[in-house]
Amino acid sequence: MRELDLKEYKRCVFDEIDNKWGIITAGDKAIGFNGMTVSWGGLGILWNKPVAYIFVRKSRYTHDFLVKSKSMSISFLSDEYKKAKGFFGSKSGRNFDKFKETGLTPSYDEKTNTYYIEEADTVFLMKVLYEIEITDKGMPEEVLEKCYPTKDMHTMYVCEILRYLEK
Repeated sequence: MRELDLKEYKRCVFDEIDNKWGIITAGDKAIGFNGMTVSWGGLGILWNKPVAYIFVRKSRYTHDFLVKSKSMSISFLSDEYKKAKGFFGSKSGRNFDKFKETGLTPSYDEKTNTYYIEEADTVFLMKVLYEIEITDKGMPEEVLEKCYPTKDMHTMYVCEILRYLEK
């Protein structure tokens, strides 16, 4: 993979996140790592920094790694890996080695102390700048009913993008 300037990013982020999904990977060499599919989030500028914001439910195994490592990657893979993305989104790393089960290859970036997926077309390597627990306070009732019927709320992570890699 080669590193590019973020200004060279030309993909449609709405399509990447909503339709193609990304896989976030959190953890490091000391604590291990896990990955999961994400389909909520975005890219932008906050506090004069390039950022990604990602939502992870507290019940997800990957959440534990985020709490400890404060870093993550988001890897976008082609549709060739749709089945693998589905596995990452439907199975828990508590019960499965998702990388072994799907054949995806974890790669480690020494500069950011973060794992990412080698087969990805696009990778953002990031550190957590800010996190906040999403609550039901002020949330529209229809959103609560549709997205949080069991009250399994998300943590929102705002992450500084440290490196942008492409195939």
